[in-house]
Amino acid sequence: MKALLQLFWQILRFKRGPEDVPYAPNLLWLLLIINLTISITAQSIGRPNQFNIAVTLPIIALGVESLCIFSLLHLKKLSNRFTQSLIAILGVDSFLSLATIPLLILGFQLIGQTPLLKFLGLLEVILLGWSIAIRAFIYHRALNIGLLLGNLMALMILLLTLSINVKVFPELLEQAKAAASQSSR
Repeated sequence: MKALLQLFWQILRFKRGPEDVPYAPNLLWLLLIINLTISITAQSIGRPNQFNIAVTLPIIALGVESLCIFSLLHLKKLSNRFTQSLIAILGVDSFLSLATIPLLILGFQLIGQTPLLKFLGLLEVILLGWSIAIRAFIYHRALNIGLLLGNLMALMILLLTLSINVKVFPELLEQAKAAASQSSR
């Protein structure tokens, strides 16, 4: 287990890629459960009164990303890399989601203290950027594509996920608009 955690840490630091992850379907299922649990917990902290949204958003995100990766790997005749690629994504995403949870908890405890909230928001944006970059790196290695194309894919999958989330839960867009107008004051 320690070796697996070290492997995910090395992937997060761009030292190793999905090709270094063991092919283990049982590990994929375990990481799927762990990642969904962590993601649903993080969403529940951010949306304490919207449990249905907190559960559905991570499922949509995982489904969209998995389908995109599977389709692209299949298109390039690299389907055998799917399990390792998804294990790598789930492992690093679990790490980054765990790093986000303390920021969410702290953010809700410091609602009135604006300068610190802006700093916490900046940290969350940095974690999002890291998440996009690491996904791009994994796509780059798994699909044998350039790093620029990997970055574009990571952004496209993120935008596709966001657009599906807004279609399923239109109230998210209204909440985001309200939060943006409140923060600009």
